[in-house]
Amino acid sequence: MTQRRVDSWWAQWTCVGGTCAPAASPPRNGFERALDTYTSVTAPFLRGCFVSLTVAGAFFVTSALGAVSGILVEGGFFTVAGAYCLANFARCREAHCIVTGIGWSGLALAGHGFEAVWWARRGSNALRLNES
Repeated sequence: MTQRRVDSWWAQWTCVGGTCAPAASPPRNGFERALDTYTSVTAPFLRGCFVSLTVAGAFFVTSALGAVSGILVEGGFFTVAGAYCLANFARCREAHCIVTGIGWSGLALAGHGFEAVWWARRGSNALRLNES
């Protein structure tokens, strides 16, 4: 899939993956080619309306795996989403991508890092300070 230009936010949201505004410049080196490949592979799952299905799928998988394995899958999901946004920002310069890229990555590190520390100290990922 190649990135293509759309002219409105609505077209970006309803289009299935692969939109870019403005169009990316031709890759100048291997790193930029790798970023283009990464965004091409992940865009159908993380871009536009299909991201809702991806999030729902991740939710059901993590729920089925249980707390310990599920937290690893969740962290992976947020890391992949953050990396997509940062790669897309590097290539397309969409303004929201710098915020969502740092945001998704921050969620992966801060949220799951906090839960891992909580689990290690309390033996549970539930925020119950005292058991009645």
